[in-house]
Amino acid sequence: MTEQNNPQSPKRLVTLRWLDTGTCPDETLASLVERYENPYAQEMIEKVEGMTTPMSHTTFVHGNAVDIKITSFHGIIDLDQDLFPVLVGPRIDQKPPFAKAAFSLADMKINSGDKLFSLREFIKFVQHHWALPGLYIGLSMHLVRQIADLAYWKNHTLEFRLDKCGDALVMVVHFPKMQDRDFVINIFPQGKYEGFNAYPTLKEWLWFFRNYVKEVAGIWTIPVVVNKSIAKKLGCLNDSDVVISDEQMPTYPCL
Repeated sequence: MTEQNNPQSPKRLVTLRWLDTGTCPDETLASLVERYENPYAQEMIEKVEGMTTPMSHTTFVHGNAVDIKITSFHGIIDLDQDLFPVLVGPRIDQKPPFAKAAFSLADMKINSGDKLFSLREFIKFVQHHWALPGLYIGLSMHLVRQIADLAYWKNHTLEFRLDKCGDALVMVVHFPKMQDRDFVINIFPQGKYEGFNAYPTLKEWLWFFRNYVKEVAGIWTIPVVVNKSIAKKLGCLNDSDVVISDEQMPTYPCL
């Protein structure tokens, strides 16, 4: 099933939460991007100028307002209760979000293809401005489910993949018939952190992929593709519901 081709891009892409440093809350996107010293500042400005609304936030310590500037962050990209994409901290109870998209995936006035495009741009924006050096801010299972649902309405062919790119383990929603449309769920650079084992997390995501595929089996076929070396670690090398691959995937844009 597909939607009618009636693209309606949202007027705004992202609402960025920034910590108050005594500047005007009506600060322009240009100066906001420059503050974060983004090497792609001009490109980012041209892409989303007029599509963001900064929100001020003042932190109080012992009753006194303090100025805090955050230039890097590690959390998770999720959806709030109204299906607005948000960047939240590692603590579930942490409010408000660090960044919130200005569009909702529940907005029926926006075409599913435009939602996927805007969501991809929001994720890129978050990675550029908030990810710790060398790290990737991952997507939640709730968000990945919505990505797959939107792809269904556009009749896009997709795969859930557990891949290897060099030394990194990568989880991806892959669109094999479309260039540069993939959603990278998370990246785990092997050997970067002593004692960290990514395979239990990969096993949880494999369980999630399998369950989603079962849910939609009557209307849609989604392959779950697992790199052979990962499959050995996860114990799914001979499972009939998994496609084992030795294929060398091209490097994802975020790597």
